[in-house]
Amino acid sequence: MNTINMSFRPGSYWPESLKPEQLLSHIRGKTRQHIARRIYEAEGFRGLNEFLVKEGLVDEERSAWGGSGPWCLGGEFLPPLYDKEVEIARISMASTTSDQISVRARQSDGAIHYRIVGEYEEEESMRYELPFHESEQPLTLTELIDLIDGAGNPEPCYPGGILTSNWTYMRACGNEPLEILGFLSLSSPFYPQLSDCYQALGEQWVEENIEHKEEDD
Repeated sequence: MNTINMSFRPGSYWPESLKPEQLLSHIRGKTRQHIARRIYEAEGFRGLNEFLVKEGLVDEERSAWGGSGPWCLGGEFLPPLYDKEVEIARISMASTTSDQISVRARQSDGAIHYRIVGEYEEEESMRYELPFHESEQPLTLTELIDLIDGAGNPEPCYPGGILTSNWTYMRACGNEPLEILGFLSLSSPFYPQLSDCYQALGEQWVEENIEHKEEDD
C-alpha cells in the first residue's frame, strides 16, 4: 500500500476534455467495452463501430450478443445512466454471466450524488445501501473504497460491504486465497490505482482472516 496514493482525488468527474478510458466507460457491457478498448488502442476511434460504442443494447441485440456465450452479457442489464451521471468505478465478478456492479456519480444542486447499481436492481433485495450519498468534491481513493466496501445489501448473507462480503462468501465456499481475490476485479476511468488498491486490500484481508487464523489454529 506504500506505493498507492490513497489521498488521490480526481480534479473532476466531468473534465472539459475526456480521456479515451472515460469516453468508453459509458458502454454498459463489459465485453463490448473491453473489445472497444482493444480496438481503440490498435486503430483509434476510426476502428470502432456503432454496435460496440452503444451505451446499452435493445432486447434483440442482447439476445444475439448473448449467443456468443453468457459472459458476453455482463453489464448489459445495468440500468441506464441518469442525466449528468458518469460511472466512476466498475466491480466485475468472475461469475458465469460476468455480473457487474457500477459505481456512479451525478451532479445536482451543487453537490455530487452517488449510487451503486447492479444488474438486478429492480429487485428490492438487490439494491445497495450506501454509507453516504453525496460529497462536495470528487472522492479520494480512500473515500471511494469506503463507499464501495461500506455499501451493503439490505439482506446480506455475509457481513461487510461489497468487497468484504464477497471475500467472506468465497472463503465459506472453501476457495483458496487466489480464487477469493480473483472473483472480483475493480477498474475505474478516474482512479488509475484502484485495481492495485483492491489487490493490496484483498491480500491484507487474506493475511488477517485466513493466514493468521490458520496459524492460531
